[in-house]
Amino acid sequence: MKKRTVGILIYDYVDLLDFSGPAEVLALTSNSKAEQALTLYKKNLLPTRPFEVFLIAENAVPIKTHSGIRVEPDFTVENHPDLDILIIPGAPLRAVQSIIKNKKIKDWIIKHKKIEYICSVCSGAIILGETGLLNGKKATTHHMALKVLQENYPDIRVISEGKVIQDSNLITSGGVSSGINLGLYLVEKTIGKTASERTATTIEFEYISH
Repeated sequence: MKKRTVGILIYDYVDLLDFSGPAEVLALTSNSKAEQALTLYKKNLLPTRPFEVFLIAENAVPIKTHSGIRVEPDFTVENHPDLDILIIPGAPLRAVQSIIKNKKIKDWIIKHKKIEYICSVCSGAIILGETGLLNGKKATTHHMALKVLQENYPDIRVISEGKVIQDSNLITSGGVSSGINLGLYLVEKTIGKTASERTATTIEFEYISH
């Protein structure tokens, strides 16, 4: 089975759970029950795991999350491996506003428009909306950012119900914890329902299959 590379954008004041949720889900996903047991037993992840997950930032320096925890990126937007999946997490609106003004980041996201999936978590949909890739498509975001997304990007069909919304290769997810739902949704779409259910059981999370 193909191993998919998953890059998660991080930036100053990003919400920790927005990126750690899907990162943990995808990292703990296995190809079988036997591999799942080994994943929970061994210190290091198995080389046969279906997802390779890493963090990408604009620069090769630690970033400070909204909760104050510092995180070091694995790569920068200029030197990362080729991506199959890109995940854009959210942050407080002031932090998101800083990112949408960053042409380098915006151009980098647009460059990946033809990869397998581009995803957003929470207010990360605003960053994705700024690229224009969501125009004419359905999308969702944190309930407190729905109005901002709709008013600033009127060409997006903003959906207020549902944790995860897919339109073509673009997947958006609702609030902070919805990144976990997003991760499990990606597992279901790429590997299958059995794998997503196995991963949900592993992390003891109630996941409603799509």
